[in-house]
Amino acid sequence: MLQERSFWIAFNHVRGIGPIRFQKLLKRFGCAEEAWYAGESALREVVGERVATLLIESRRKIKPERLEETIERARLRVLTLLDDTYPPLLREITAPPFLLYLKGDFDFLRSPRYLAMVGTRRPTPYGIKAARYLAGDLSEEFVIVSGMALGIDGEVHKAVVERGGITIGVLGNGLPDVYPRSHRRLAEEVVARGGALLSEYPPFSPPLRENFPPRNRIISGLSQGVVVVEASSRSGALITANFALEEGREVMAVPGSIFSAQSEGTNRLIAQGAKPVQKKSDVLEALGMTSGEKQEERDELQKSLPLNEAEKELLSLLDEEGRFQEELLALTGWEERDFFTTLFSLEMKGLVRGTWGGKVIRL
Repeated sequence: MLQERSFWIAFNHVRGIGPIRFQKLLKRFGCAEEAWYAGESALREVVGERVATLLIESRRKIKPERLEETIERARLRVLTLLDDTYPPLLREITAPPFLLYLKGDFDFLRSPRYLAMVGTRRPTPYGIKAARYLAGDLSEEFVIVSGMALGIDGEVHKAVVERGGITIGVLGNGLPDVYPRSHRRLAEEVVARGGALLSEYPPFSPPLRENFPPRNRIISGLSQGVVVVEASSRSGALITANFALEEGREVMAVPGSIFSAQSEGTNRLIAQGAKPVQKKSDVLEALGMTSGEKQEERDELQKSLPLNEAEKELLSLLDEEGRFQEELLALTGWEERDFFTTLFSLEMKGLVRGTWGGKVIRL
């Protein structure tokens, strides 16, 4: 008897079936197996005529019972939204991938800290130096996520591997293939050092142009924040930053020369409110993280500050992950004026901070 998981994998192999349509199918038919064998008229009601036709055609070619064998031979792991091992931060985004393929012995529950670092495929010497410097230092605090692309992404992965850190490469094609091919050796080193390669696309899928914007939402979705190292005004790295902003993740950027076209995008992000990054401590500060003596000093200072009952209540609802203002307002049940007065007071006392994405985090 086939397991439900096999049908999740089968749907992942059907063109036109993404996270939203798949969830609609589950809601309508109750499980993936029932949806897979549903009649054409019923499918049309859920996914429309074009996708229903594609699904019917795919069912003639795809054998669910054989797909897991192919995945095992490729030495890949499958993570579904039902699995406890699915990346926790990614699960929180709008329409997360319902299925992921993973190459490497990596557990997303192992570390609570993930940071994305992305940039142009055509970096300047300055961009390469900045990417390697920051990625190496930040790998001491975070699992570093990037796209395994040429340019800044590749330099980020290399710097993390050389420092002995952990990095995740999110691909816009199907595993176990690696694109670009020139990064095959790098990808092997990432996996060998304890990191992983990740993709939502079926094994051996080609690196189609339309795959990369959705891939970028996974890069940002896995991470607490995104650092854009170097990007032109039309760089794909800005798509990752936009996804991060939409999901309330922190957006940061490395400032660059006003004379460099490759810094137009990053300088614009900073002008729009992104946190400028020049060193590791800038990222830690942006994410509300400190360590060692500074944290001890902050804890002592916070204990000495007089707080009224409203301030204590609001502070108790926050941690370093943060919550959106709308969520906090609903949780307190206060009038907007009282809520924002208390929030402002906590900010002035250095106990909380608002992020560019609209979240409030506890410091």
